[in-house]
Amino acid sequence: MRLRVGLMLCLLVAFLGAGCRKALEPNADNNQAPETWITAAPQDSITTRNPQGQPQSPQITRVPVRFHLYWAGSDRDGAVSGYYWAVVETLAVPPADGLPVPELPGPKAGDYHFTTRSDSTFIFRASEDVSEREHAFYVYSVDDKGKPDPTPARFIFRAYDRFPPLPVMDMARATGTIYQLTGGGVTSSVRTYDITDEFAVEKLFPRDTVPTGSELLFRWHGEPTIPGSHVLGYRYKLDESSFNVVDSSVHQVGYNMGPGTTAVAPGIKRFTLRAVGESGWRGQLTRYFQMNFAPDTWFSGPDLNDPAAGWSTHTDGNGKRYWYKDVPSWANFAGVPGTLLGPDSAQVMPSARVARPTFFEVYANRVWAHQEGDTVHLNSWVIFPAGGEDRDSPYRAKVGVDPNKPVGPVTTPGPANGSPVAMRSQVLTVQLDGNPARPSETTSFPVFDIASVYHQPHILPYGAMSASGTAYAYAVSEDGDGTVDRRIMRVAGRPDSVRFYADLGRPDAAPLRSKILKFYVNHAPFLKTADPQFRPAIPNGAGVRAAISRTSTFNILADDLDPIDYTRQILRVGGPQDGVAPVLIRTIDIIGQDVNGAEVVYNVATNTDVANFSVTIPATIVPGIIYVRIKLADNRPGDSHGARLLRALDRNGVMQDYFEYPVTLNAPGPEDAASESAPSPQRPGSSLSSGRRQ
Repeated sequence: MRLRVGLMLCLLVAFLGAGCRKALEPNADNNQAPETWITAAPQDSITTRNPQGQPQSPQITRVPVRFHLYWAGSDRDGAVSGYYWAVVETLAVPPADGLPVPELPGPKAGDYHFTTRSDSTFIFRASEDVSEREHAFYVYSVDDKGKPDPTPARFIFRAYDRFPPLPVMDMARATGTIYQLTGGGVTSSVRTYDITDEFAVEKLFPRDTVPTGSELLFRWHGEPTIPGSHVLGYRYKLDESSFNVVDSSVHQVGYNMGPGTTAVAPGIKRFTLRAVGESGWRGQLTRYFQMNFAPDTWFSGPDLNDPAAGWSTHTDGNGKRYWYKDVPSWANFAGVPGTLLGPDSAQVMPSARVARPTFFEVYANRVWAHQEGDTVHLNSWVIFPAGGEDRDSPYRAKVGVDPNKPVGPVTTPGPANGSPVAMRSQVLTVQLDGNPARPSETTSFPVFDIASVYHQPHILPYGAMSASGTAYAYAVSEDGDGTVDRRIMRVAGRPDSVRFYADLGRPDAAPLRSKILKFYVNHAPFLKTADPQFRPAIPNGAGVRAAISRTSTFNILADDLDPIDYTRQILRVGGPQDGVAPVLIRTIDIIGQDVNGAEVVYNVATNTDVANFSVTIPATIVPGIIYVRIKLADNRPGDSHGARLLRALDRNGVMQDYFEYPVTLNAPGPEDAASESAPSPQRPGSSLSSGRRQ
């Protein structure tokens, strides 16, 4: 019974509760969203439309990174209580793999910031890599009921920074030890060098040099370039692969100063300092210098006046004196006493070698001692001893395992002693056709190490003279830190001695003139005019001319001191070509006059290697004084190597590439016998009577 009564009461309570329920209210939103716009900017880029009212891509505007923006909002049925703003930016530089800079991203919810203000000064971001970067500014308003503007105002622009902070170098200084040669040996001293040169792309070499291993100290500060800004921090690097990042409180760094500091290897250096501003863009300066003094180089050839060397002398037909020494057996050759061509090359350090612009030539069984401007034999070896000085590097001689290594100070490593450890050389020859024969510069020598691919077991520079022309030889020293004397390259722009010679007028070239030896290769072929068999003979000492008839035999005898036939294989350098007769190519002309006094040139032979042949002089050349002109070359026609030609004075006293001399043509021509009234070729004042052209 109690259960039934309880159930009825529950049903009654539920019915009464349902009867008291309120009616459903309508859910319509009567609050209108606010509107937002940017009031002080080049444009509200979201509202850019074409004349037809259609939206179009906005014109990207450039603004300074520090820029004052204004915006506003309104609400038709209430009031604007505040604004939410956001700034987004694209990448400063393209990503890797050649991709372009991506499009601007849209703002995320976390990018928005609330403000009740309607303006603010923003500092937009550039980067350390570029001074300009694309941005977008978004802003939307919120009314007093919390409803936001669903269409934010947007401003797309490129922010640029023209006024980064200025980095100022207060000190760039190196302190190191140098070594100098004195009468008692090598002395050391500690010196301080200020580094002032700045890097530029067009500079091949820095102006400032400091000793290898120097302690380096760089001290700086930064200066804002516009009021109200400040320096956020600094970036610097020297040998580091990336910049060191420090805050604005750090103003110096040291290198090579012991534990805790970075060690700097020798070489060309560029210290870069950046002062970073509020936008991330930076000002930058550099200090450009070389750590390690380059060694000096000079030639140190034989002393031609040293009686201990045992030189013999020879004077050629032009009065030029040459020094030489015969070598009966190269197997027993012990060198030339008192020179570096012998055991002394391993005993005399480069710094102790006397500067002397002379050199050696080896040809056949003879050693010649030459001065600059001499002529050497074609297919000879030239040896040009050189010395050098180094101020600051250890003497790291390039030696290893080599049973044939000469023992001496030159091949013994040790501390700095004022000498370089190696040299490189090149001999460039400008051939007679103007084309250069340019072998590569040698690798460093001496290198006494049979396990090395750079094994170069010789101490003195040398070269093979296998091309005719004008030769330019140079040697450059290399110190123990690997720095090479490149002053010639600094003048010429490259290691090219011919280019250097062309630039001798430059002020910085004159001191380096002694670093290059200029000489000639290939002795000119010569006529054997003193031979009794030479026909027609040249005038004797009394000026008596040879007499020839209309038909005569010519015997143009000639010889060459250094014959080469480039159509044959050259098996070795250092002497005449094996089993080859001299190449002697003759071109012969007869020059006379006709009956009217006009010059007649009759070609007897062209490019012939025959010395003896018969000649018939045409009747158009009248009897009297005629001239024999002989061109002589030691190369065959079309030989691309070229060769020196015989040069002599012609009958007018002009230096030519031929030899010319007078003879007397005795036999009368047909015209002379046919008429007694023919004009005399010996009339006063004629060129034939004087023996010279008028």
